[in-house]
Amino acid sequence: MNSIKTLVFVIFFSISCLGQDVFQYEKNIQYIENYNSTDLEFINSKEKINLYGTLIEPKNQYDKIIIIVPGSGMDTRNNHYQLTENLLQNNIAVFRYDERGVGKSEGKFSTANYTITDMANDLRIIYDSLKNNIFFSTKQIGLISHSQGGMVTMILIENGIQPDFLVQWATPVQKHGEFLKYQLRTGVNKFENELIFDSEEKKLEIMGIFHQAFGGTSTENDWEEDLKISKEALKKAKEHGYTEKNYNRFYYGNFHSWKHLLKKDFENTYATCKIPILYIIGSNDLYIDPKAEVNKLRSFQNNKIEIIIINGLNHYLTNEDLSPDSMYNIDIEAKKTITDWILKQ
Repeated sequence: MNSIKTLVFVIFFSISCLGQDVFQYEKNIQYIENYNSTDLEFINSKEKINLYGTLIEPKNQYDKIIIIVPGSGMDTRNNHYQLTENLLQNNIAVFRYDERGVGKSEGKFSTANYTITDMANDLRIIYDSLKNNIFFSTKQIGLISHSQGGMVTMILIENGIQPDFLVQWATPVQKHGEFLKYQLRTGVNKFENELIFDSEEKKLEIMGIFHQAFGGTSTENDWEEDLKISKEALKKAKEHGYTEKNYNRFYYGNFHSWKHLLKKDFENTYATCKIPILYIIGSNDLYIDPKAEVNKLRSFQNNKIEIIIINGLNHYLTNEDLSPDSMYNIDIEAKKTITDWILKQ
């Protein structure tokens, strides 16, 4: 039976594959013999774990390296294989990695406790290692970040990391977990275990209490303070009719990973960013609101940000029904748009 790949608490199907080389939604790239492929190791000394990935380089001279930062759920270095192939065919090197606790990388992948802050710490070690490697000193290094991966990337930007360019693909822009409310409204995530109400309006009301409680706080490394905020939010939610009968094992916003999502506000980071950014999203995205996120980006009037909405495409920039076999089948127009933009940088 299929296990679950989550898109920030939105469910997709995959096979359980700890210990396997690839997930069902991943594939090895074709014609790997046409490229130079190098396995790399990175040490997260704080967590005392090793991370692993593969750099695939064109055999011809090239000047750009892309790090692909996948969305939520478990991914190995075989993610986004069709986009990777297109980049390589256009003389762009690609680095992809096994996330913590996945593939060869050490540590534990925990849906409850592996936060976007932890993911950003892992990514920073990888980015800094590539950026400071003498063999890549003449290369531009950019990032393509999908969905939650874009939030991970923005933490790096907040902390002063300056890649040469960014592709933010269907990434939440609005602060404090607004995208979760959108997922409820579109019906792709009904929060059936955390919000047991017949009324969507009531679910949104309770969500708002938790979002407001955590929004703007910065207690990423303070579990006691997180617990205090949770208790206060739960008490207020109870006053609004949210009792134990309205959730199963876990109440809304209980996981440490959820709390980080609700805290984050990258709006000013987008508004003031001086790095060239392509923001790309499909008009039929049911997980990230193409209208609201794009309107928020446009309100910043940051001329470093180019926005492209591709009509008819979904969250994975395909027009297919999402399944393990179709998830990374990125549309031809979308592949070309991303690749052409990178080549211009």
